[in-house]
Amino acid sequence: MTWQEIFLHLTDAGFDVYSMGQHEGKCTTPYIVLKSDISRIQQSVEGQWYKLLLYFPADRYSQFEEYIDTVKIRMNELYPIMKLVDDQQPHYLDDEVEAYTTGLYYLTARVSKINRL
Repeated sequence: MTWQEIFLHLTDAGFDVYSMGQHEGKCTTPYIVLKSDISRIQQSVEGQWYKLLLYFPADRYSQFEEYIDTVKIRMNELYPIMKLVDDQQPHYLDDEVEAYTTGLYYLTARVSKINRL
């Protein structure tokens, strides 16, 4: 599973998804920053981690959990190819964008293009 495939999967469901540094300004509606994270190769299998950074307007915190669950349900449609490996991180207020944020870590395995004959 690639970054682009995850991006399309989420945007097709109506989520606003950005790459790192792409979103500008204050958080007025919920959005996701999709980040390609750690990659590990063992023999010819590559484990690729992705982090979904969820941002939610600070004045609507009571609805944040529901939004998180909605994202997890949509991502679960990619199971078993994509697995949630580290559930939501502690919530914190990002004063710069006036949003609460948390992260979800997902892992996918694919055949590596290196370490092969």
